[in-house]
Amino acid sequence: MSLAGHRSPLVGGPGSLNTVSADIWIANQLPGMQINGRMSAVRRFFCLFVTFDFLFTGLFWAICVLIKEGGKYSALVEEIIHYNIRSSIFDIVMVAAVRFTLLLLLYALLHINHWWMVAITTAGSCAFFISKSLMYEWQGKDASSYPFEVTLLLLSFLISWIEAWFVDFRVLPQENRAKSVLEAASNCDHQETDPLLPGLDRVRDYLSAYSETVGDFYSPMESPLASDDEEEYGGHTVNRRMTSQERELQISGVEALQKAWETIHSPGWKLEKESSHGDTIYTKLGSSGTKIYKLTGVIDTDSNTLFNEIVHNIENMPSWNKAVTVGRIIQSVDSSTDVVYQVAAEGPGKVVTARDFVNVRHWKKIGNSMVCANISVVHKDEPPQKNIVRGENGPCCWVFQPAENAPRKCFFQWLLDTDLKGWIPQYVLEQALTYAMTDFMSCLRNYAPTLKTQTSQRKGHR
Repeated sequence: MSLAGHRSPLVGGPGSLNTVSADIWIANQLPGMQINGRMSAVRRFFCLFVTFDFLFTGLFWAICVLIKEGGKYSALVEEIIHYNIRSSIFDIVMVAAVRFTLLLLLYALLHINHWWMVAITTAGSCAFFISKSLMYEWQGKDASSYPFEVTLLLLSFLISWIEAWFVDFRVLPQENRAKSVLEAASNCDHQETDPLLPGLDRVRDYLSAYSETVGDFYSPMESPLASDDEEEYGGHTVNRRMTSQERELQISGVEALQKAWETIHSPGWKLEKESSHGDTIYTKLGSSGTKIYKLTGVIDTDSNTLFNEIVHNIENMPSWNKAVTVGRIIQSVDSSTDVVYQVAAEGPGKVVTARDFVNVRHWKKIGNSMVCANISVVHKDEPPQKNIVRGENGPCCWVFQPAENAPRKCFFQWLLDTDLKGWIPQYVLEQALTYAMTDFMSCLRNYAPTLKTQTSQRKGHR
């Protein structure tokens, strides 16, 4: 079982994760963002709708013509070649074509940010439709096509108004708001806690994780808040443009932290075991239908020291944790994300043989807690080996926070969701995992005095 820690910039407000207000706020901002000069999602939707308008109108017109009596060819000739506003509905298609051409030219190619063009096309279309309805010879029409012609005229009238409404009330307002948010995220550090911008930090994390040129908008490594966290928790800084592989790893870490945090605070946990030290192990069924585990306990050292030791000093873990024989960092992705390799020792009686794990780790401070999450990934530098079984971790996490009424102690939580692979009876697997978690706490508790002494000595040398 892997004891990997966890790292990466979490998408969430300071002190909270996935709050409803921040989720609603960020959902309203992202569609209007024009990242790296690309068309915003809301404008792209408008252009698709205009294209749909033209194609739908043309298809509807073709159906109206083809169901007329007298033959398809003669009906097409009558509609197009012998066009007359009183007897032909081909002009409705031409009006849609004019709207399509003008709107895409100005809003997609020229990228104007004003409502005047859609106002002109809508006003012109509506004026024509009203005139058409008054001049058209409705009486004596072919009964088979009459309902379709009425429907086509009404739908064209309605769609032209939808286009005007969408530009004026969705496209332009969302793009203007998104522009203001991007400027704030890029230039105004103090707005990170502005109550009027409840999801600004989430926008920054979104840009950091998904933008190809993060530096154009926001760099979490350069933030004063991020710098404070790095000094306190021993983070490493990576000031460079990320590759696509690094972005994928970063996103995996972020998503693992979100999922693990939600799981560890979800209801439905059942108490399985309680030790003499007050450590507790709870279980529940995870989303995949397998059993997951949550351990809680108090360690006699402060949460910052414990976090730095377990997460940042992973190479030293085999010296005090007998369940781990190898621990090393394979790749540093950013200041709070890396990829690690660990080998878990075989279980008592060699019932469960050794397993190795490759995990992406991501961490973030949430309130007064440091959360470190991990999930298994495939990495080219550590392919599976023939002589050892490669285990697989789902979203796992460690949570470090000051103990209640004892701030110099750490209230420690461990969420474990792992698949050891191989053929292991379920009963044996459950016993092995609960033993491993209990043994880990025992090793950690025995190592705590040494850790406190080392910390005191380092502070004394400053």
